Amino acid sequence: MSLPTLTLALILSAASASAAAGAVSTDLAIVAVMKLPDAANYTWSTTIDDDARTYAVDGQTDRASDLSLVNMPVVAALRRRVSSAPSSSVDLATVAFKGDEVYAIQTDKGWKNAGEIAAMSPANANTPYGGYPGGWGGMRRGRRGMMGGMGRGFPPPDDSGTAPNGDQNGDGRQPPHYSNLQKTLSRPHEEVGIIVAGASDLKVEDGDVMGGTLSETAAKLLLVHAGQKEITPLKASGTFRFWVKDGALVKYEVKLEGRIAVVTNGDRHEIDIHQTAMTEIKSVGVTKFDVPDEAKKKLGIAIDPAPPAAKSPSA
Repeated sequence: MSLPTLTLALILSAASASAAAGAVSTDLAIVAVMKLPDAANYTWSTTIDDDARTYAVDGQTDRASDLSLVNMPVVAALRRRVSSAPSSSVDLATVAFKGDEVYAIQTDKGWKNAGEIAAMSPANANTPYGGYPGGWGGMRRGRRGMMGGMGRGFPPPDDSGTAPNGDQNGDGRQPPHYSNLQKTLSRPHEEVGIIVAGASDLKVEDGDVMGGTLSETAAKLLLVHAGQKEITPLKASGTFRFWVKDGALVKYEVKLEGRIAVVTNGDRHEIDIHQTAMTEIKSVGVTKFDVPDEAKKKLGIAIDPAPPAAKSPSA
C-alpha cells in the first residue's frame, strides 16, 4: 500500500483547497514539510504508543540506495527465530531494509533475510499464538489492568474479568491488548507524503505547529504498513500535527484509531486499534551510515569485488 511520489504542485493545490483563510501560512508549512521526501538522507526516531505497549523505532535512511538501517523491536514470531535468549533481552533488533518490505535481521548466527528466518525453527517457541504480526501483550496498566510480556502467550483476563477485545479465539481464552508492531517499515518521507495527500481542515495551531484531519484512506495507509498482507484495515481515522522550524520539518505526530482484520493460521480476528506515533527528524542531508556487506547480500544487493592487491615491484 505504498503511495506514488507526489509532485509539490499537486500537494500545494490540495493544501490550498483545504486551508481556506489560512492558506498562506499552511502552504508555507506544507512547503517546509515536503522538503523531507526530497531529502537525500535523514535520521529519525519514532515513539509509538498503542493498546499494548510503548516502543521506539530509530533509523537512518538513504534515498539513493533505498537502504535503511533501523533499531526496532521485532514481532514475537521473528524474535523466537533470531535468538534463543529470553525475549526481554532480544526485544530490540538491528534490521536492514531495502525499501520498506525487503529486510535482513542481525541474529546471533549472522544476518538472515526473511526467507531464511521463516525456515528456522523457533528457538524460543513457548506460545502457540506467536504468528500474530504484532503480537498480544506488552506491559500496560490502566483501566484494563496489567498485561503480560510480549510474545509469552495469553496472560489471564484483565481486572474486569473480560478481554479487551472479547473472546476472539472462540476457545474461551481471553487475549490481552494487541500491539500494532509490524514486520515491515514505514519510513517518514513516505508517511509525510501520505499525510499531506490525505489532509483536510489544515490550520496553524500555535506558531510553527500545523495540524489537520486525515482521510480514511490516509489513515488506513498509516495504520497498516505496505507488505503486511495478513493485516487488512477495515476502518480508520486520525489526526496529525507538524512541527516546523527554520523552514523544515523537525517533528510530527499522528494519532490513529481503527479496526483491522488479522489472519493467522487460517483464523481471522477483528481487532480495534488505538495508536499515537511521535517522530523526530534529524540530520537531514548529512546522515551517513554503512550497511554491512553481509546484510546487503541478504537483501539481494550485489557487492562489488575487492580490487586485486597491487603486485610488489620485482627487485
